[in-house]
Amino acid sequence: MTGRVAWKMSDLSTDKKQLKSKKWLATCWKSVCLLIITLSVRAQEVNLPQADSLFLSGRQAEAKVLYEKHLSQVVNTTTIPIPIYYKLAFISEKQNDYARALYYLSMIYNKQPRQNILNKINEIAANHNLTGYEVDDFSFVFLFFRKYSLYFNLFLLIVAIYAFWALNQKRVRGESIRSRHKFVVIAYLIALLLLLNLPDSYQIAIINKGQTYLRDAPSSAAPVTLSIAQGNKVTVIGETDEWLRIWWNQQPLYVRKLDVWRVR
Repeated sequence: MTGRVAWKMSDLSTDKKQLKSKKWLATCWKSVCLLIITLSVRAQEVNLPQADSLFLSGRQAEAKVLYEKHLSQVVNTTTIPIPIYYKLAFISEKQNDYARALYYLSMIYNKQPRQNILNKINEIAANHNLTGYEVDDFSFVFLFFRKYSLYFNLFLLIVAIYAFWALNQKRVRGESIRSRHKFVVIAYLIALLLLLNLPDSYQIAIINKGQTYLRDAPSSAAPVTLSIAQGNKVTVIGETDEWLRIWWNQQPLYVRKLDVWRVR
């Protein structure tokens, strides 16, 4: 009897060792698969000089495929060279893909606000009867601030530092600081923080489908309020998992994220 128990205990010990061995092999296999996938992705990275060569040789459709593949592989769009957007906008307009042309031009303007880019955007939008590109008072002020944001921010920071230094000097000398002055400085710092975050909070998006439905709630079951054509520009004011909250036709509505290209 004792022998049988010992034999069973030995079998259990062997089973545990085999189970651990299988788990170790499974972990190794997963690591190998992950390494293969990583190397495969790296091997498929776009050769930008090759894309540039295709563009210069007139094979622009092929160059566009490579450029767009490169964009899809980049997570941080701020690292993308602006000339790529210029080339993609040129090719898209040449192919009469006006929606993509507007998207790439908007990406350029978002990074380098220049009047000639804005004029080109308005020209394409007018030729295709698109809306959302009108420059209202808010857009003008925002774009002006964005263009000269570095100088605005430096000036406002200098004023904030001076105000803080002046209040600190009063405190060191033992002078009383009026509550009104404290309130003004705090309000100024809050306003400065809001201004510094303004460019990130204001986003636009370009409709990328022929007919896109806008709804009054973030759900496919919600009734369709409006339909909007490809190429129109909307202002993004919020988002959920699969939906963007936008401002269109003087009202907040919802559109699927897959139905727009966001200009970041």
